[in-house]
Amino acid sequence: MAFRGFSSFLHLAAFAVAMGTAPMASAQQSAITGETFTAGTTGALARLCGASAQEASYAAAVHFCHGVMVGTGQTSDSMHKRQGTRPGFCLPSPSPTLDQVAASFVAWSAANPQFDGLRASDGLLRFAAAQYPCAKRSTRR
Repeated sequence: MAFRGFSSFLHLAAFAVAMGTAPMASAQQSAITGETFTAGTTGALARLCGASAQEASYAAAVHFCHGVMVGTGQTSDSMHKRQGTRPGFCLPSPSPTLDQVAASFVAWSAANPQFDGLRASDGLLRFAAAQYPCAKRSTRR
């Protein structure tokens, strides 16, 4: 039931963006459309996270990116705590800002296009594991 509500939210967000966004040509990036919000892939999330301030859908794209990052991170953290397993990534202290993480994710995605078709959360967790690895535990004798 909660998934259906989230799916409805995605479609509503996509509709709102599509209605308020004129197609924009870019030599390096395709225009952000409603499909970019609903694609659910790593490549689409990187496109949203890398939106430029000149794009009409910039605010929606950046807020969506931040929401997916926070939601994925919190879900991963909760699952690892509940299962008693090591986390897949460990943020440094002090933690980077959401904008810093988004910029790093965009760069990682550009360097790893083989993951563009992965589900957004899977790609984001791959990125986080590579960018923010946890310290190895010392072995006791």
